[in-house]
Amino acid sequence: MNFKRNEIPAKYIWIIDIWTYKIRVWICKILNRNVELIWYWEKRQDINDIDLLEIKNLENVCKNINQAIEKAQNDAKIKIDDFMINVISPNLFFESSRINFLRDKDSPINEKEAYEILKNLENQAFRNHYKRIKNSTWYNKSDLQLIISDVLNLSIDSENNAKNIIWTNPKNINLSILNIFVTENKTEFKNYISKYLKKNIVNIIPTEFALLSLFHDKKSVIIIDLWNSHTSIIVKKDNFVLWAKKLSFWINDLIKRIRLNYNLTKIDIINTIDSENFLNEKTEFLEIFKDIIAISLEDILKDEVCPDNFFMVGWWANKFIKNYLEETNFNNYNLKIIKSIKFISPKIDFIDDKITENPEWIDAVKSNINIYAMIKTALDFIKKDKSKIERTLKEIIEEIN
Repeated sequence: MNFKRNEIPAKYIWIIDIWTYKIRVWICKILNRNVELIWYWEKRQDINDIDLLEIKNLENVCKNINQAIEKAQNDAKIKIDDFMINVISPNLFFESSRINFLRDKDSPINEKEAYEILKNLENQAFRNHYKRIKNSTWYNKSDLQLIISDVLNLSIDSENNAKNIIWTNPKNINLSILNIFVTENKTEFKNYISKYLKKNIVNIIPTEFALLSLFHDKKSVIIIDLWNSHTSIIVKKDNFVLWAKKLSFWINDLIKRIRLNYNLTKIDIINTIDSENFLNEKTEFLEIFKDIIAISLEDILKDEVCPDNFFMVGWWANKFIKNYLEETNFNNYNLKIIKSIKFISPKIDFIDDKITENPEWIDAVKSNINIYAMIKTALDFIKKDKSKIERTLKEIIEEIN
């Protein structure tokens, strides 16, 4: 018997990270479920182009993305048409649900029944999610756009993390699902960028969702994403995403306060913020920041025990913030926390070797772990494309929408 050998082609993709001060682009090669970084470039932009997480000058932002892409493309000597991009929006809605389905049949599930069961579960999730968003914001279903639907867990009877339900014969099926929505006007932003760059947007990846991919090995973790113009808090508990939301408090408040009292540039302040300088300003900032974190966690967790694993990402320096939070007794609030909090770090696997080859990239990695998380999420998406459950849910979502 003769076998025909077909070489599996590598997939190349742009990962584009848009923030207030810079746009960063990475070229990634994905082959056999592994990622290789091909090239990196960044472009500084006018801080007035993005204000309070809203793009004010979309044409300028597109020009900056295009310049960064052209430079990286020329240096890497490769042309790529597909890209993934983060979303710039204060209106980002993370909605998770655990939904049970009691089955009254005593025969193996075929493909048709599997489709109907999953459709029933996803429809219930959508109804719950649209209702919660409307109750809290007044946005209707027609105002929203689904950008990610992710299976957190599928269990059949007592088996967790089931890979498939076809040809099984369960009595109880439980689906934990995360749906992420943005307001409908953000699709115009997506379409404009895609048309301007003459490239295809494969996925929109919220930074908050990407950061969760760094901790697949942790059942519970609290992520604080602190940047110049926003703070996000993401809570994962018992492998379930409870909440992810942007907060209107940011590090620039501290920088502005220090600059009022000292004749220093922003860079001077950044470079010395972890020293013993600016104690009064930092103390005032930290007291407010601590209260905001504690009150937010109270609201999210209700009567549940607070995870003690914390991860903080963002900005240029945050050691003084970590030290302060580690010394804070959160039990003085209405939080139930058994152990003192500790800050953990994810393993940065495929980036380390590339930094050795290209030491000029090290600042990019240190200052923006978010883009590493986006790369890891891109790999997760490609892996999930092989999953029968994920492919079926994708078809169901397209039908529902």
